[in-house]
Amino acid sequence: MRKMGLPVLLMLLILVLFNSTVTAEDVTIRFLSHNYKPWNDLLSEQARAFEELHPNVKVEYTHVEHADLNTRLMTSLVAGTAPDVMGVYGPWMAELVENGWIAAAPDFVVEDIMNNTVPVAGQSAEYDGEIYGYIQHIGIHTPIINVDLYEEAGIDVPTTYEELLAANAYLDIYDDRDRLIQAGATLSTSRDGSWNVIHWSTILKAYGVELVNEDGTEAAFNTEVGREATETYMALTHPRFIDDAFVLGRSAMAWNGPWWRAFLDANAPNLNYQAIAPIAGPDRQVTGMYAWFWVVNANSTPQQQYWAWRFSEFLSNDENYLDMALDIGFISFRNAHYEDDRYATDDWIRTFGEALEAAEIYYAPIAQWESIDVAIGQELERLVVGEITVEQALNNAERRVNEIIAEGR
Repeated sequence: MRKMGLPVLLMLLILVLFNSTVTAEDVTIRFLSHNYKPWNDLLSEQARAFEELHPNVKVEYTHVEHADLNTRLMTSLVAGTAPDVMGVYGPWMAELVENGWIAAAPDFVVEDIMNNTVPVAGQSAEYDGEIYGYIQHIGIHTPIINVDLYEEAGIDVPTTYEELLAANAYLDIYDDRDRLIQAGATLSTSRDGSWNVIHWSTILKAYGVELVNEDGTEAAFNTEVGREATETYMALTHPRFIDDAFVLGRSAMAWNGPWWRAFLDANAPNLNYQAIAPIAGPDRQVTGMYAWFWVVNANSTPQQQYWAWRFSEFLSNDENYLDMALDIGFISFRNAHYEDDRYATDDWIRTFGEALEAAEIYYAPIAQWESIDVAIGQELERLVVGEITVEQALNNAERRVNEIIAEGR
């Protein structure tokens, strides 16, 4: 065996000493997320458990109101006072990466994500070939049906948009004064939480249309197929119908997330509902999703960055994220959980887990996304109430999106 030269030995010794210093030295890592009490309580418990495993590490956990988080983060990043571990919304990631504010994940995190999580966990955190964080939680919707209304109408559960539109021809019911009294579907018509954009973009993607082109330089949805997809979206919305129509048993389908089960059970205990697979379009079966991430401050010290990543890994491991999934209702991104009877035997959870296989991030990885989201959402709101036509809505949205992208260059 060839002997190592003195320079190589010295370099290895330096690396060993550096790693020993990083891993053994007392360190405090600051940790920030937004407010949601059950989740905050569990994160606090997990932070204390991490400290017990690593007595040299102190975790200082702070949480702020959801509406204040972006301002708090951006202000502290500019000032150089940002926490070491930050919970951030996916559309913010491009700006954080472009400004060099967050660190690319080390090898042990990348290997865990690539080997032990669903593909979208890595895809959604990747920018310019680097992965920048663990998923904190996934916002994914899938169709939820009123089982009784489908059975009473004698209609099979739809698997394609063609079938869904045909089902709605029976399930949209009007009284003798032409007033809607039951809806086949009630997709989101409000920009609140971006859900109208998410629902519309899901249909676009199913028809083979993207929101922006591949290099993120201009809008891509104002096409003949985009107009067809938008007409389908329109047919599945009923903006003037009663609020909470699904909860009241007056809508046969809504699109919502895994967290909705607790709400339905509390507010509609007699409702017979079921989550089903995402609807397939002419191009593919797909559902839109967004993600929140745990990211690490690129300007933290090497010790803080090392332990920040170890802490993020701890929060995201099989054991701790199973607690998060079971206690809080998040859909897990860990492969092992779909083989775990405590998790995957639940039909509701299994349906959302399978939907992850057809999930695609709905937003584009460009720094101006939130402004784009607002612009599209506003035009969709004008569209569904009849203020403008499909053609006008797409023209307006295209113009506004292209202006926002141009201003950001």
